[in-house]
Amino acid sequence: MVKKNPNEVAICLNCYKIRFSEKRKSTPKSIESVFGCDNLLEIMQKFIKTIDSKKAFKNKQEDRILYLKETLKIPSKNTNVYAGVVMKGHNGTETVIDELIGSTVKTVGKTSKDQFHSLPYFFLIYLNPKKMDELLFMAQSYKQYGFKEVFDEAFTNFTYIISNNTKTDFNPLSVAQLFERYVKEGAIKKMRFIKHGLQKGVENIIREDREPKNKYEMEMSIKASKGFFGIKKVLKYDDASFIEQVKIDGFEFDEAFADVFIAGRKRVLNVSKPTSFSTAYDITNKIEIDKNTNLPNFKNVMTEALDILENDLIPYV
Repeated sequence: MVKKNPNEVAICLNCYKIRFSEKRKSTPKSIESVFGCDNLLEIMQKFIKTIDSKKAFKNKQEDRILYLKETLKIPSKNTNVYAGVVMKGHNGTETVIDELIGSTVKTVGKTSKDQFHSLPYFFLIYLNPKKMDELLFMAQSYKQYGFKEVFDEAFTNFTYIISNNTKTDFNPLSVAQLFERYVKEGAIKKMRFIKHGLQKGVENIIREDREPKNKYEMEMSIKASKGFFGIKKVLKYDDASFIEQVKIDGFEFDEAFADVFIAGRKRVLNVSKPTSFSTAYDITNKIEIDKNTNLPNFKNVMTEALDILENDLIPYV
């Protein structure tokens, strides 16, 4: 195992709340009223049966699958926590599998459209005894790739089977105290401004492309090795004035993100609308990566996830 090169693969933990409500109503439902119990282990054991290796979950389009690779042993001190590794797969067109032997290529097999390319992902679910109407869900990703959308569909389908009058929602975790803590205690080292679409004058760069212009996105980033001190004074959770007041000559943007470092770990804040910021943790430099497979050590990932849960989330959620 070797520590990864940050330029090769990024590993993030994205946090969500799973909430339940009466269908066609906004009335919240408790965990017990949905599943008939409030024991997380019992609930997850039932859910896992729908995505284990013997019965993989297939999405509505049938071009994605999700199945359980393994459950992870949780330290006894961590109560109401369930964690594991799932495999997310996607199919594609028929391809051949080549093996490079020296400078010679040899075809050793092929894949069909009925086969899936799969990657492992860590997940964690926490039942907060103080809030028995929601679950906290952590979804690990690589670069921009994740499994949350398939997991969401699988868990929603499972919930519907248990209680067909229940609506399930996965919402990004957004806590005012967390946002304010990150801004107050952290160092804002990088600002990223995103435009959905293309700025005037750059269309010639993609003039040969067939995709419509609205399929493109532009980004401008500003780094400060010692941090942006002035920005911290105007960032407030309940105030969007920062994004409304900031104007950049020659660049119109739709969203702004701040990379905040606190206790040596990077957090990503969407400061476009602070009241709906999502809690995401970049754990890239904390994780060992296998140099051959380029996959993370999931015990490392779980250690980081439990540390975040205990120290960053439980005190505030």
